[in-house]
Amino acid sequence: MMLLVAATVSTTFSVSAAQISAISTAECQAMTKAGVMAAAAPVPCQRLKKVTFNYRDFTGKAHANGQLVVMDAVAPYVGKIFDALYQQGFPIHKAVPIEIYGGNDTRSMTANNTSAFNYRPVAGTGNLSLHAYGAAIDINPLQNPFVTFSGDGNAKFSPTQGTRYANRASYRFSKPDSRGMAEVVIDIFARNGFQYWGGFWDSPIDYQHFQLTKDMALTMSKMTPAQAALFFKRYVAWYESCSKMYPTAYSHYKFNDYTEYLKSKLSVKSLNKAYSADPKRVMSAINLQPVRSAICVKR
Repeated sequence: MMLLVAATVSTTFSVSAAQISAISTAECQAMTKAGVMAAAAPVPCQRLKKVTFNYRDFTGKAHANGQLVVMDAVAPYVGKIFDALYQQGFPIHKAVPIEIYGGNDTRSMTANNTSAFNYRPVAGTGNLSLHAYGAAIDINPLQNPFVTFSGDGNAKFSPTQGTRYANRASYRFSKPDSRGMAEVVIDIFARNGFQYWGGFWDSPIDYQHFQLTKDMALTMSKMTPAQAALFFKRYVAWYESCSKMYPTAYSHYKFNDYTEYLKSKLSVKSLNKAYSADPKRVMSAINLQPVRSAICVKR
């Protein structure tokens, strides 16, 4: 008698499975064709990395094909972020290359697509977005809409369906739990270098958006890959160490990041300008182990 055993297929993947790879020539060409990349971009394809990661969607189904493109120096930490989100069970609707949407941020948001690199300006301005540096991530735009305000105080939500998440409470009386909102993952992003959340802004409010500072992104874009990697490693370690020294202040988001420490040591107002003027001086400061002190805390 033959015994038939039904095979079971697991939908659980390794929690430390994020993969980092270079942008291929074909991928770079596709990005350029879609308008996601351009010759004028401050971070070329050679300085970008693709992070492929596991995630769970809102039904609980596991996927192994989430993708984000980010600056090379931050890529390992982006992998850690999404490994942590997967382990925590934080749902993500989808994360596909934004060139699928022709580089159109509105279309990507409407599809509730989590995205990162995109050579584009800040919405409504002519200034380059941090996305153009691979130094910003937008997560679950439907659950975390971009909100602007008119002169008379009326709010506009992008995507428009995001009005369902105007109330930012995860748990409400007689309402279904709200899942996928960024508030519950602020700390995961912060501990991996993305310490600035658009949900803290007054106007506009960008709940989906996590980023580095513009000064830091500009500086890293001018550095060699090895220099940028060391800089970001120090940046992440500074936050981790300071948050342990001053847990209450950091839990209340009263922190100075590593760039503030460097600027104080170098007596400069802009790291980008300081690096442009004297790269060796800036790198000498970065090469030294920082001394944690009260400068960790924003007064």
